[in-house]
Amino acid sequence: MHIRPATRADSADLAILDDVASHGLTTRVLQIYVDAGEAERPLQGARDGFAFIDGPFSWRNALVAEIDGVVAGSLLSYPIEAEREGGDPPDAALVPLNELKSTAEGTRFIDGLAVYPRFRGRGIGRALMQAEIARADRALSLITEDNNAKALALYASAGFVEAGRRPFVPFAENQTARQWVLLIRDRTP
Repeated sequence: MHIRPATRADSADLAILDDVASHGLTTRVLQIYVDAGEAERPLQGARDGFAFIDGPFSWRNALVAEIDGVVAGSLLSYPIEAEREGGDPPDAALVPLNELKSTAEGTRFIDGLAVYPRFRGRGIGRALMQAEIARADRALSLITEDNNAKALALYASAGFVEAGRRPFVPFAENQTARQWVLLIRDRTP
């Protein structure tokens, strides 16, 4: 396994893995670009965003894990600064997430950590997390669902502690989460 900074060429994998990490919320939110005629498919919009837009969702903010030269997983993170006036989020499911993120200003937010199913069980998620911790210049934060026991155990083992909760707003069928959980890991000297 090899962990490295992402490149622009990784943008398609970053888009797919971001959707995997969000359990489809990325696809749902990016449907607005399809509806506006700016993309044919939500993941096309995500790929183009990762490749060409300089902002939080850029290849410049991601790490990738490779196995035998193939992208196996990724981690996307960016600093949470004071929110600018931006109006309401494009989807109600984002409201509790944005509320939690606003309580974590000043941290580096891990927006997505995902591994393709065929590569799971090899410690890739843990390796990506450790690489992020090693490069962190400030406290880290992330949000996950209250019923994601595997993720909660990984984050607890990496030193994250619960810092807040908000109600989970379902955005797809068969979702069983009840709350979003904000976790923070203080920067170690």
